[in-house]
Amino acid sequence: MSYFIESTRNTPTINFSSDNGILEISGRSMPENTRKFYDPIIAWLQNFQPESSKEISLTINLSYLNTSSTIAMLEILKTFAKLKENGNSIKVLWYYEKDDEDMKMAGEDISSISELDFEYIEE
Repeated sequence: MSYFIESTRNTPTINFSSDNGILEISGRSMPENTRKFYDPIIAWLQNFQPESSKEISLTINLSYLNTSSTIAMLEILKTFAKLKENGNSIKVLWYYEKDDEDMKMAGEDISSISELDFEYIEE
């Protein structure tokens, strides 16, 4: 079971393969209607029921993230935090461009609020 949305100029690629437990979010996130874009993704993730010992990896590689997308990202991470509470191992990789301290700080803020540990990768 997989979930895929191709990127546009204002929305990121969403690629989730439940078989291997990898969710990738990449591109720019500044949708015109954030709820309309992210609500189906969040609903799909809330219905995702992996084996409790399965490792799940979330790769976030965004060049831009607006405020409303940050709120949606926190909701996505809340679903991952629940999976962690249920015994899953959760790995979050936060990519940011070299010298883009704003995106790195955004990741640090989101990590702190979500209570999930992030690995930061400078590109």
